[in-house]
Formats: sequence, structure tokens, C-alpha cells
Amino acid sequence: MEDEDLVPLIFKNAEDIDQILNDPDESLVYFGMLNHGLATKRFLFLDYKGEEGQEIVNYILDYEFAHDIELGTAEELEVLGEFDYTYLPEKIREVNKLISPKGYGLFTYPTTGDFYALFIAELEHNHAFSQVDLLGDEDIPERERYIQLYI
Repeated sequence: MEDEDLVPLIFKNAEDIDQILNDPDESLVYFGMLNHGLATKRFLFLDYKGEEGQEIVNYILDYEFAHDIELGTAEELEVLGEFDYTYLPEKIREVNKLISPKGYGLFTYPTTGDFYALFIAELEHNHAFSQVDLLGDEDIPERERYIQLYI
């Protein structure tokens, strides 16, 4: 499986897919997905220190609205918003406990910096996500070069 194969699994809109795969300004699909995901708010960008406010809950609400689905009740999202954590992966695990029964997961897109790029996708794609080394940089620990699902 190649980087290009992941694009339609993350971006469902045909225009988004076309723009990423045919962007003349991006030589690597990795950067095309990251930049497009951040620009369109398909990816949630968080500092390694975590959230300021309820960014993850707001991201989930936006995703629910855009896709006309419910990943959590208002009460569940309120509890999630107040969840106290030390490290961001702890919060991601809590999100996944909430949304995984609906067939979705909050995934981390690999980055080379001190931030997280998160996105929601269907869990059925988890195996495909874990097959592609997006960074290809041997100086970065192997696990950090792949899309991850914290459970």
C-alpha cells in the first residue's frame, strides 16, 4: 500500500482527493494530506502539550455536523470535554472509547514536529493506516512514522 492509497480513506470528497493527489506545489503526498487536512480543518492541530479549551469536543461536533452522524451524546461530550489528562494520548484513548462503538476512531497523523495532527475516520481502515510509513525517516521511531490509533 502506498501513500496515495490512504488519501480516499481519510478524505471522502472527490475534490479534496483530486487536489491532494494532483497538487503541483507538493512533491510528496504526505505533505499534501497534512497541509490540505490542516487548511480544511479536516485535521485538528494540537500542540504536544494538549488542548486549550475543548478543541477535541468542538472538532467532534464539527465532524458530526458535516457528516450528519452522532458520535456521542451531549452529556458524553460534556464529560469528555472536562476529562483531566496529563498527556494527549490519554485523551485520545478516552475519545476512542466513546466513538469506537459507532465505528469511528480518532487517529494521529505522523508529524516531524512537536504537535499532533488528529483526524476522525472509520475504524475499518485502521489496518490500512498502519501499513504505510508516511515519514520514511529512520531517525524517527518506527511507530511514530505511521498513522496511529490509541486504544
